[in-house]
Amino acid sequence: MLHNYNSIKEVVENLKKGNCYSWLYNKKDEIKGIIISPDTDGFVSALFLNEVYGWEVVGFYDGKVLTTLESIDFKNNKEKYAFIDVEILREGIKSIGHHILLWDSNNPPKLITSIQNEMINPNNWRGICANKHEKFKRKYPFGTFHLLVSLVYYLYPNKKFFNFSPKDALIPSIFIDGVFKNLFNYPENCLDWLKYLTNNDSNHPLEILLNYPTSIKDLTELIRDFLDELNKLWTTQNKDRKGKITLSNKKGELVDIKKYENEYYLDKTVGNELSNYLEHLANRYNWNFNVDKWNVLKDKLEVVIFDKKINETRKKYYDEAIKQKPISLAITSKNKGLQYTIDNRNIF
Repeated sequence: MLHNYNSIKEVVENLKKGNCYSWLYNKKDEIKGIIISPDTDGFVSALFLNEVYGWEVVGFYDGKVLTTLESIDFKNNKEKYAFIDVEILREGIKSIGHHILLWDSNNPPKLITSIQNEMINPNNWRGICANKHEKFKRKYPFGTFHLLVSLVYYLYPNKKFFNFSPKDALIPSIFIDGVFKNLFNYPENCLDWLKYLTNNDSNHPLEILLNYPTSIKDLTELIRDFLDELNKLWTTQNKDRKGKITLSNKKGELVDIKKYENEYYLDKTVGNELSNYLEHLANRYNWNFNVDKWNVLKDKLEVVIFDKKINETRKKYYDEAIKQKPISLAITSKNKGLQYTIDNRNIF
């Protein structure tokens, strides 16, 4: 069976005892870098982890394309790296995400139970799964960043990386994964999960952020100003791509990864714009943007394109997916929302 935790505080109590997720605590120095999702949740999470642990960003993964610094030889050193904002379903690989992974929480597959001490997923802790609508609609409504903040707060309270201005940090924190929409569309679920994350601790960074005094009009203006800044920083990206990089399109063709003389690099213009965006985000949280922790923006890359599949959200197709031992999986909706990735390149 899977671990069941009643709060993040309880998770950290077990973590400190060495029962789980040691890569965030007593074995943190064994992590040599992180591979992140190529969107704002991944970017802010990575900046936070730069600040807390000093971990370098060595790659991106979007569920289809894995691109890493060629110099790290990922295939032969994969256990040294952690995946941020995506769950990797392999023993020995550290990861954190918040997708729904289970069809039935009372009958979890071995593929997932075997990694529950390394893979961090809040939906698993609370038995959130896809087979019942009442459970599915209670899925985690925040981002990986919010989860990391809560874990780190209970690991290292009163540290300098929490000294950000609520006014500056509020909007990027609710822009992540459309959290601001969830707050208004699903208030009961958001409040329930907020209590789970913070234990109603008034000193918790998320409580401070979400209790920032403002009117609806002021909040709307703050969102508008953030989006205006986003438009200025991302001049080459289409509206729906601002604040993220696109590794590949629906056809599996590379988009923001370019080939220069048979070598892969992040598109130079995209890299420059992402660098500016990262600096802007870091300033919002009163962190330092250390470009030396982001060599992935300019150095030679290795690119792996996996076989990603999408199917109807039904038990039959979930069971078929699990039998194929995907490296990652997510149930994103009750319709055609079963997405999973096959390691056709034998990287993992």
